[in-house]
Amino acid sequence: MQLTTQCGANRIPHSSGVELRGLSGSSLVRVGLKLTLKRPVIWIYKYCVKAVRKANTWYKNIDNKKMLNAIHLFIVFICATHLGTLSSPSSVSTSAITECTLKLTVLGRFQTGRWNMSGAEIPAYDPVNQRLWFTNNAEGLEGISIADPTKPEQFKTIRQYGLNSVAISGNVIALASQPRSKDARGAVSFFDLDGNKISKVEVGFNPDMIKFTHDGKRLLVTNEGEAPDDGHSDPVGSIGVVDISNGADKPAVRECGFDAFENQKADLVKRGMHMVTPHAGFSQEIEPEYIAISGDDTKAYATLQENNAIVVIDLAPGHERVERIEPLGYKDFMKPGCGLDASDKDGANHIQNLPVFGLYQPDGVACFEIGGARYLVTVNEGDDRERADFTEAERFEKLKKAQGKGGKKNSAIDEESFSKQLGADNTMRVQDLAKPEIMGRLKVSTLRGDDDGDGDFDRVFCFGGRSVSMWSVAADGSIEQTWDSGDEIERVIGQQMPKAFNMDSVKSPSRDARSTFKGPEPETPLVATVNGVRILFCVLERAGGIMSWNISDPAHPKFILYVNPRDPTVDLDSDLDKDGKPDHAAQAGDIAPEGILYIAPDQSPNGKPLLVVCNEGSGNVTIYEIQVELL
Repeated sequence: MQLTTQCGANRIPHSSGVELRGLSGSSLVRVGLKLTLKRPVIWIYKYCVKAVRKANTWYKNIDNKKMLNAIHLFIVFICATHLGTLSSPSSVSTSAITECTLKLTVLGRFQTGRWNMSGAEIPAYDPVNQRLWFTNNAEGLEGISIADPTKPEQFKTIRQYGLNSVAISGNVIALASQPRSKDARGAVSFFDLDGNKISKVEVGFNPDMIKFTHDGKRLLVTNEGEAPDDGHSDPVGSIGVVDISNGADKPAVRECGFDAFENQKADLVKRGMHMVTPHAGFSQEIEPEYIAISGDDTKAYATLQENNAIVVIDLAPGHERVERIEPLGYKDFMKPGCGLDASDKDGANHIQNLPVFGLYQPDGVACFEIGGARYLVTVNEGDDRERADFTEAERFEKLKKAQGKGGKKNSAIDEESFSKQLGADNTMRVQDLAKPEIMGRLKVSTLRGDDDGDGDFDRVFCFGGRSVSMWSVAADGSIEQTWDSGDEIERVIGQQMPKAFNMDSVKSPSRDARSTFKGPEPETPLVATVNGVRILFCVLERAGGIMSWNISDPAHPKFILYVNPRDPTVDLDSDLDKDGKPDHAAQAGDIAPEGILYIAPDQSPNGKPLLVVCNEGSGNVTIYEIQVELL
């Protein structure tokens, strides 16, 4: 049993459900306690609870605040010394929601003029020169000055083909690029802060993201190893470590592979890992996507989006290795608060519970620590497998009409199983599910769901959780989900910006168009502490905009704001001058946000906390000022 203070509300909750309430002036409560209860002295604990309750009633008539604090501290101290051990503040698990308001104000924008060409995708910031660098796949690496964030000015363009990611640490800029052939290895190039090249080194296949360790001595690379569209080959995925401890002019590369997990495949799949590519070896099917690093640089966590898993990497210097693979399991869309809109033919924004499971398949991941505990945040976008020789996704109605095992023209779904999933009290019938206005047009995996091996689908799995999830990290590296936003993203958009509900990013008007496939597509997370409040930001690739949650209590995040600077009613189909850019693109606003970056006040050009968002559809960079006020 464990007691933990809540710094914002001055509470000490425990498993029995009783609360020890303190005063805001109590320095002990303000710092925090962590008590480990011992069974033989539970009766003392109950006695202390009663004492506190009596004190709460008694001190209402006392005016001397110092005396009140002293009384309260004495009671809590007795609890601490008799019931367990008092740990240091550094190990306290703070879990109170610090109530606040959040406001995002657009300060400035930089336009690349590149429409739907990934003209602005991944940002990185140089605080020394107050410059923002971002990948522009149509041009190369763009550098702009944001000394005046209201008027960003172009500084320099570094021409480079196949840009995927950029990162900055100290006086070094790193750039990941992929050659035209996916069968060839990619590279990482290093530059100084003025964009002058220092060195270049070969890494793995299709380096998708790069990130410096906090000490700046190593650069981690997620080598996705994505197969070419023709399907004739499939390079291996890996995690690269580029050591620049001897200088960026002397990079040394180490590659961490996945071959050691080949014999664990059956168990990993059973636990929820998604491995479905025909004729692919284990390492070939692995596709690392995004990476986060612990605050002490001892561990890294990479998403395997298509594989529905997270990789834990041990970062012991010189001995880096893939330590474990954590399957993420599935989301049950029949659970209360976890519905979805699965149809683009229902004529409405209609979120409902349906018998379908979602592969979380996160794209981005963030890592943060609070009170000695480590958490991961994933944004569960989803992604299917598709190439010339292999397509995984199919609409549910096609499964319903398909031939079952042995060529018999029976249902391809197990109606008894689906009836149980619906529940006896559900008015919806199994035969209704295949209707276009229900879930007939929902794209699901054709390679998962035959649980009993009899040739039909006992369950169906769609791509993505359409949500944000929080995961706690145990000492052994295992992870456990502690929170999921359920259907909150779709629900908030439907309430606040209904015409943007599950719309297509570069087609407009297109309300509900993406309901059959991954919905709003949460893309990239960012965790930042602003004015003492830990906030989770998440950009939505399809619907657009930024969602944010107060995560002062990681187990109970609280939604606080949705901002979407686009007009979903603007016509993006008209292109009378045939220049490849919609005639009204300028009026549409920010489209398809991808990369997101926080600039702390002490590094900000105007001394204010800033948020930078790169929008790959509209090809522009938007700079926001963040205002957080405590309530």
